[in-house]
Amino acid sequence: MTLIISWIFILGLIVPDLSSSLLHCPHRCHCDDEKLDVNCEEGHLDVLPIALNPSIQRLVIKNNKIRIIDSSIQFYSELTLLDLSFNYLFNIPDRTFGHQRKLQQLHLNHNKISTISNRTFVGLGELLVLNLRGNLIDQIDALTFTPLAKLEELNLGQNRIASVGLSVSAFVGIGDLKILLLDDNLLSVIPSAETLRPIDKLAELYIGTNSLVTVEDGAFQVLSELTLLDLRSSLLPNVSEGTFSGIENLKSLNLADNRFVHVPSSPLAVLRRLEELEIGQNHFESVPAHAFRGLPNLKRFELKGSLYLRRIERAAFQTNTNLESIVIESNKALTVLEEATFAGLLYLKHLSLRNNGLERLDEGMLSWNSLRTVDISDNPINCDCYYSKLLQRLQSAARVSYNATGCPHHLPDQWECEYMLEKNKNLISVVVPLVAIVTAIALAFYRFRGLLREYVKNGCKSKAAASTTPAGPAGMPVLPPIGRSELSTVVDYEKTLADDDYVIRSSNLYHGGVGQPILNGYPLYLQQNSSVYYNKPLPITEL
Repeated sequence: MTLIISWIFILGLIVPDLSSSLLHCPHRCHCDDEKLDVNCEEGHLDVLPIALNPSIQRLVIKNNKIRIIDSSIQFYSELTLLDLSFNYLFNIPDRTFGHQRKLQQLHLNHNKISTISNRTFVGLGELLVLNLRGNLIDQIDALTFTPLAKLEELNLGQNRIASVGLSVSAFVGIGDLKILLLDDNLLSVIPSAETLRPIDKLAELYIGTNSLVTVEDGAFQVLSELTLLDLRSSLLPNVSEGTFSGIENLKSLNLADNRFVHVPSSPLAVLRRLEELEIGQNHFESVPAHAFRGLPNLKRFELKGSLYLRRIERAAFQTNTNLESIVIESNKALTVLEEATFAGLLYLKHLSLRNNGLERLDEGMLSWNSLRTVDISDNPINCDCYYSKLLQRLQSAARVSYNATGCPHHLPDQWECEYMLEKNKNLISVVVPLVAIVTAIALAFYRFRGLLREYVKNGCKSKAAASTTPAGPAGMPVLPPIGRSELSTVVDYEKTLADDDYVIRSSNLYHGGVGQPILNGYPLYLQQNSSVYYNKPLPITEL
């Protein structure tokens, strides 16, 4: 009896000390017993603390020096979130998380983990989010994630996973997965349809920053519920007509930082539900008219950092009337926006043209109905009349918040309008010669109006006479015989000549020579029998 009492007394002394040690909060940690939350970020810890409240639900030990997850983790079976990111973990022993049956989020990103298997995650049947980003993983074996039946988000970005290291059965068992990140790995092709089929409910796929080079037609066809696709920085020179077939429900697409030399208008045209498009840092020089004609629901457009972009044509966004936000920034070769580039965009709320090479802007390029924010700063804009009017419009628009490059505070009539003057000069150089030509033509008509009337009158008479003259031999017209009184007029005109001269001249006369006499609008030789005048001259005695 004395011995039992002694043991009870000893336990009475030990238990309070043990309880207080379990509830001890390490130096540089923040412990909240009410919220059951412990945060030891940057706490200089090299092992997991063992003296925490075993009922804690959230444990954050990021940015420390922990190298291994030891058995002390089993004391915290009520955890719903465990964050061990930015440590020095090299390996995760099998079944390490066997006691974390309630865990929903596990963050192991930015460590030095090189291998994982289907035994690594045993016991995590309630896990929803697994973050393995920024490790050294180079292979995903078959059935690796099978224990994670409820997993919805898997981040495998910034690892060393190559196409050959990704098993076709890697994603079997996680059919509820909604978000998959495979960006910044060593993939050379899009995972096959067989690999992606077990996760056909996927809504978001991040697979950019890989050396894809090409994407086969129908590569995403099994992912019919996909709403977001990120293909940035994938070295793609183009995408083919069938690249996006099967994913017509897509709402967000990122094609930035590739090698497109033309805007892929035709492949994009199938994405009629697309709402967000990023296409900057490519190699095309212009955005042509109706470039996004197949995207009637586009709401947000972003084009940043395109070194070769020089112009955006006037009707580039003409068919995208639902646009609400346009970001065109840091395109240093973009010097001019055509007039009314953004006209007709009645729902446009946010426009950023910051840090381009724009030299001229005017108020006519915008639709002001719904505009709320405008950023046109950091452009080498000429302070001309057009820009003056734009600034005045921005200042007077009470609902618009703007950031603009400043200009000297001159009065409006003191602004230099070189562009306007040049435009007027060009107009004058065209109009003045045109007016001069028209005036000269009018004066010529007036000066020679009598001759023109006579010419028209004679032409009409000639046509009338020709239409009533019967045809003679060899198609020649037969004219009525000339009378003696009419012929005497011609003879009297020729009587001043000698007989010999007359014979010579009449020979020339009746052979179509120069100076032939005319009667009733016709040469005399055509008004007599052709055989008479071509065989011999007319003797004077016959007159």
